[in-house]
Amino acid sequence: MPISNREGKLKGKVAVVTGGARGLGCVIAETIAALGADLVSIDLDASDETVAVIKDSGGRASSYVADLTDEEQVNNVFDKIIRRYKRIDILVNNAGFYSVERRPFWEIDSGEWEKVMMVNVRSVFLCSRAVSKPMRDQESGRIINISSSVITFGMPNLMHYVAAKSAVAGMTRSMARELGSYGISVNVVAPGLVPTDSVMEAVGQEMLKDAVQSQAIQRPLDPRDIAGAVAFLCSPEAGMVSGQTILINGGATFSGI
Repeated sequence: MPISNREGKLKGKVAVVTGGARGLGCVIAETIAALGADLVSIDLDASDETVAVIKDSGGRASSYVADLTDEEQVNNVFDKIIRRYKRIDILVNNAGFYSVERRPFWEIDSGEWEKVMMVNVRSVFLCSRAVSKPMRDQESGRIINISSSVITFGMPNLMHYVAAKSAVAGMTRSMARELGSYGISVNVVAPGLVPTDSVMEAVGQEMLKDAVQSQAIQRPLDPRDIAGAVAFLCSPEAGMVSGQTILINGGATFSGI
């Protein structure tokens, strides 16, 4: 890791990353930990590998298992984190659900619609609400929500996912207004297609090729591209950035929402 955990700019901060067990969430967690934060991963599955990598690099990390769509489980896990660490400085709402079959919206059944909304929207609401009190009490905090650049162009045959990630962007702007007076910033990082294992299982090589060709910078995105933007929003340099949607998509689109 490029920065010593003992000297990083997030030293003394407690950062929670949801969906940190694998893929993009794992890379985000490792990146934030490398900047000195005490890293907490919450996922539906154990985050043992993420925690091990961080600890092997000299960092500090722990993990919890919880269904982040379940209100009681969310409240319980954040209560445990507060009891253990006494504070939460950073929340990255990364947990999400992408692996859905693309189809016209009139063929989407209500069960699939609800699942996409539960994982991608409800979890953001529940986790953000849970950290809002400790952050308001300490009068500081950073919330970074992971959306998607599909919100800028309305990808066809994926309306439930587009709608969910658009909701995250709208929620972010409202939270930024409501929490700003407490010294808390709230922002969105909206990636393009990031070829993690789970995403590639869903989309395949042909869609990745098309995505790269649509970009101004024509190389596949790397999870570290996204993690770097998240790390910036956690940093002291981003203290006056709030309510923003930052697109990390190689220039596939040039303006946020």
